[in-house]
Amino acid sequence: MVRISRRSHLAPLGWAVLVWAAAALGPAQAQTKSAKRGVAYGYHSAADMQVLAPGISWWYNWYSKPDAGAAGVYSGLNVEYVPMQWGANLDGGPVTAAQLAGNIPNNARYLLGFNEPNFRSQANLTPRQAAALWPVLEDVARRKNLKLVAPAVNYCGDCVAENGTTYYTPTQYLDAFFAACPNCQVDYIAVHTYVCEEQWLRGKIAELKKYNKPIWLTEFACGDMPASQITAAVQQKYMLDAVNYLEKEPAVFRYSWFSGRNAEIPNINLLGNSGQLTALGQQYVGLPGGWEPGRIRPQAVTASSRESSATGPENATDENINTRWASTFTDPQFLMLDFGSVQSFSRVQLSWETAYARDYQLQTSADGSTWTTIRAVTNSDGGLDNLTGLSGQGRYLRLYGTRRATTYGYSLYELEVFGRPMAAPLGARAAADTSPALLLYPNPAEAQLRLATASNVPLQQVAVLDALGRTVLSAVRPAGTLNIAQLPAGIYLLRATTSDQQTLTQRFTKR
Repeated sequence: MVRISRRSHLAPLGWAVLVWAAAALGPAQAQTKSAKRGVAYGYHSAADMQVLAPGISWWYNWYSKPDAGAAGVYSGLNVEYVPMQWGANLDGGPVTAAQLAGNIPNNARYLLGFNEPNFRSQANLTPRQAAALWPVLEDVARRKNLKLVAPAVNYCGDCVAENGTTYYTPTQYLDAFFAACPNCQVDYIAVHTYVCEEQWLRGKIAELKKYNKPIWLTEFACGDMPASQITAAVQQKYMLDAVNYLEKEPAVFRYSWFSGRNAEIPNINLLGNSGQLTALGQQYVGLPGGWEPGRIRPQAVTASSRESSATGPENATDENINTRWASTFTDPQFLMLDFGSVQSFSRVQLSWETAYARDYQLQTSADGSTWTTIRAVTNSDGGLDNLTGLSGQGRYLRLYGTRRATTYGYSLYELEVFGRPMAAPLGARAAADTSPALLLYPNPAEAQLRLATASNVPLQQVAVLDALGRTVLSAVRPAGTLNIAQLPAGIYLLRATTSDQQTLTQRFTKR
């Protein structure tokens, strides 16, 4: 049988299997098997499938039958096989519906379309040729009750051409395919990409959202760099950043790393010897799936600044990987989370945009005024920062940026906090119950801010601090009001000393 595969089968890379440090993920990251994660690979042994299974839910091999080594074990390991019709031919002749349907296992649910048809070196089908063949796949889908995934396209150099048009880009090809096949059954879109930065991966996915169909990323790894620059560390970093995005991107239905064993791109192998994961494979299997459980959520989020009305601080905790907080273009800046009560913080995970913090601190506070640094980060490389082993308590958690990596501000897609609430000691609760709470109203205010305490204890002195902790206004024995008309709009902290020498704080917003 002549078997057509996406890539030629080459010997495994000879570099040694490295030991993946479990501490990089931290004890709070209990493994959750991803429903999205898969592998693009066609030469599994049973032992290979067994070591990959804890972290993947599916795989494909650019063919319509599972490879013999994995055929008897994958179902029992809760891993799904997804067949593909690679191109115009199957097993040495033109593909027919009967032949293709006969190859596909009965438990299959999806059928992947043609592999990189815009590449002359791959499926080599023009959009019209692909559209003319698509009814064969539709016939098989009806017979086997399958969902159909569109031809898997990629950017190419040596590309197919038709009627004077050369199809270099995925959307260019798919637009022409859908124009030639307007009523075809296509349930999902498929794409490949070998970019090496998460920002460019986001761009590739964004291009395909216009089709309003879930997306399969059926090949990805860092490959679009000079081979000498694609080190094991580069692949690990890209995988970490990319998987974090893909797991949280609702437009992505499934994704698969390329590949198990292959020598075309340096350091991409998930597998070493049979049944052995490389360091990269251990990372891929061990990364969490989706939004992790155990997060603690703030009641309010404020920041020292925002770049625009669309990049407010609330975006950093909204569990939307496509929204972000962005500051103005100066140092320092901060993002502050108020949890409403004292929390114990054990881990913080930051998903940076390309304008990230080179140096920053994580700080905690009981009152939003006095801060304790629980982790200082220098020379961050952006992307995903997973800060484990933290030991800090407070009602407030602050990300305090001191050095930007770019000329832009600080830009953060998501800040995820892990820990647990702290029960206050009985004595502390009693003291809190009898303390004279500071009342500020109206809040937000424009010109006059009224001041009072819940128990009518007189105020001896007040100070207003700006977002960077600087005193910008003060008053002695304020007569119930404070003139704030000259303050710029923003978030402020008012610190008051009562006549019995208690210190009270409260935040307010100046419009």
